[in-house]
Amino acid sequence: MNTTDQKVRSIIESYFDQKLQPQLLEQLETRVLRGGEWLFRQGEEGDALYFLVRGRLQAWIEPEDTSGQPRLLGEIVPGESVGEVGLISGDPRTAGIQAIRDSLLIRIDRRSFASLAERHPALVLKLAGNVVKWYQLSMSKTAPAARLLKNITLLPLSDSTKIKQFCDEFAQQLAAQATTVYVSPETLSAQGASVAQLKAGEDLPDRLKSWLWDLEDQYDFVLYRCHAGDSPWSLFAVRQSDIVLMVADAETDPDDVVWEPKILSIQGTMVGRRALFLLQRDRHAIRNTARWLEGRHLNFHLHIQSGLASDVQRAVRVISGKATGLVLGGGAARGLAALGVYQALVEAGIEIDWVGGTSIGAIMAAAVAMGWSPDVAIRNARQSFKVGKPFSDFTIPVLSLLGGKRMKRLLKVHLDYLIEDLPLPYYCVSTNLGRGTRNIHESGSLVHAIRASVAMPGVFPPVVIDQELAVDGSVLDNLPVDIMQQKPVGRIIAVDFTSPVPAKVDYVETPSPWAVLRGRWLPFSRRYRVPGLTAIMLKSTEVGTLEEVRRLGAMADLLIDPHVRQFGMMDVKSFDQIVQAGYQRACELLENWQ
Repeated sequence: MNTTDQKVRSIIESYFDQKLQPQLLEQLETRVLRGGEWLFRQGEEGDALYFLVRGRLQAWIEPEDTSGQPRLLGEIVPGESVGEVGLISGDPRTAGIQAIRDSLLIRIDRRSFASLAERHPALVLKLAGNVVKWYQLSMSKTAPAARLLKNITLLPLSDSTKIKQFCDEFAQQLAAQATTVYVSPETLSAQGASVAQLKAGEDLPDRLKSWLWDLEDQYDFVLYRCHAGDSPWSLFAVRQSDIVLMVADAETDPDDVVWEPKILSIQGTMVGRRALFLLQRDRHAIRNTARWLEGRHLNFHLHIQSGLASDVQRAVRVISGKATGLVLGGGAARGLAALGVYQALVEAGIEIDWVGGTSIGAIMAAAVAMGWSPDVAIRNARQSFKVGKPFSDFTIPVLSLLGGKRMKRLLKVHLDYLIEDLPLPYYCVSTNLGRGTRNIHESGSLVHAIRASVAMPGVFPPVVIDQELAVDGSVLDNLPVDIMQQKPVGRIIAVDFTSPVPAKVDYVETPSPWAVLRGRWLPFSRRYRVPGLTAIMLKSTEVGTLEEVRRLGAMADLLIDPHVRQFGMMDVKSFDQIVQAGYQRACELLENWQ
């Protein structure tokens, strides 16, 4: 029995009793999909159930109107079923299923399924569980990140010594993480299979393809490496891949690559998952990334400094599912505690591979994405917030209490970069004031995105994003963990600065403004502890999302909640104490978590 037959039998055994196997195997059909082909479309009749043997599928939901974009519902990996919703409910297909790489499925039609279900009710129960899973995914905001990547293709966009060295080092680092077979034209030629001799349009021999497919069952990762160009080997490798990693030298011209669309598209449409590794001379002097991203339909990109082992290790963590994402919430001045958390993470040896935030968390996240050390981040933040006083440029309160010019100037001093040029992948969130939806900023001006993310309503003026007004991201999402879940990270650390603890007051009626002023300026007058107007606005923004923050925080693998309740929302004078509070709380939680 070959390995494909063994995988089919293993799948059947997981769903059916032993006594049904012989007659069931006779009823099975096989279906082969090439990368980019659709198994079925949304709205079609649910006439069969499928089990995925090899390959990878994606489930897509079409928008209700033509102005929307299709939404990725989730992914199907070997051993899982698809199509059960239509068979059990009798309704049309609720989602379309597309192969993102060459895939092999086994098929059971409606008649055979009905016959089997009568004698095997446990089958229906198990498939019903899958129906619930897909229903939950359809109701969620975001699709889960990619999982169980196995077949990986390294596709150089030019043949150079620098790129070859990176590919070899990446393979070595990946093999250190898990069992890996490195397959290239050179390794195949050494074993008597010279794929480099194949002519344009010629396919690989069936025996070689079967041998390569069998490698999936023997190793954790099958790593294909290609040469630059649309050779038959490159076409085959791309079609077998769960992800294609394009590797480019950032010092070359992206317009020189003209063959790439030929092997990454099906009938002119880009399909599958793809990322770009840009090899940089200096990761702190990155420029012109946007030109490399244009038109490539990438899932993500990573900057890698040539010869820097830590950058290669980060790339391996991302692809192997072991990367760490850091999410920083909003909280005005209390959010400065993120700097202490960052220091504790570095001291604990935890590498941050992806970072995102909202409101002041967007600023703190940018410091991490810049690759600053904790000391540099703390020094720059102290200079900006304690000395620069961005919460002090009061203006005529037509749009806001603060003019925002001081904040903009301070951001430009340290963070005047494009998001796509940052050494670490980064995102931040703002709120579209007209639509009531989130803006997720992953490209363009970092300063502009942060200004939108921190534009607290009534405190800072709104910021124009694509001819629409945007305000503070914390209005809708004060802890964007769900966005990080879409990224290729294996674990998420979230930092929450909200304070749901009730704040007791020692008066029955809210004092008048004159009573408050008398207490502040006249001796022997009663002093009232009341929040200022700005603090009330900030706290009101936070309160609206407290329940959502708790839900999102529960999604994280580690939730750090610095004890910053005693500090005011505008208390930048307590900078060092707030940073220390974040450090102490992170150290406490990391000791147990580690």
